[in-house]
Amino acid sequence: MSNKGNNNTEEAILKAAEAEFVEHGFDGARTTSIAEKAGVTHAMLHYYFRTKEQLFDRILEEKFSTLAESVLLIFSTKGMTLKERLEKGIATHFDFVAQNPNLPRFLMSELPRVSPVVRATFLPKLSAVISEVQKELDMDVRMLMLDIVSQNLFPFLVTPLLETLTASEDRNAMLEQIKQENITLILKRLDL
Repeated sequence: MSNKGNNNTEEAILKAAEAEFVEHGFDGARTTSIAEKAGVTHAMLHYYFRTKEQLFDRILEEKFSTLAESVLLIFSTKGMTLKERLEKGIATHFDFVAQNPNLPRFLMSELPRVSPVVRATFLPKLSAVISEVQKELDMDVRMLMLDIVSQNLFPFLVTPLLETLTASEDRNAMLEQIKQENITLILKRLDL
């Protein structure tokens, strides 16, 4: 089998697994369902990912790696003012969550399983960014990061409420408005 075929199979498994884990949680997810959705045999799934835990961890590692590469990189970009980096970083984080709207509720429900992966893959990168930004702000940057995450995740944690407040056609407009409000609120708190 070609390397491209291997990559396609692996991607199909990861996509099916993510959907299964988000819908049923780790304990409720079944590898037989994942294999069926991915269009592979159960044996093939286990060839690529030996255990359900390895598959789960791989999905989390990829999500947090993508988050680190897209968002944290912005906060430490040279040649931009702190305000510009914050605006772009907050917006990019919000967009990441909007592209993965079920992820916040899923992560909250699986926190004991998620925490070790976050500590191993994401926190070292976050700590480096916090140290860098700390040089520019007269506040505890951890609180700033917590504010950003809280503001950006909340709309997706209460999706049923959001859907009640908006018709489906103006949901995207509402999300864009929330994103801009979050940026304004955080920058105003910092007097930027």
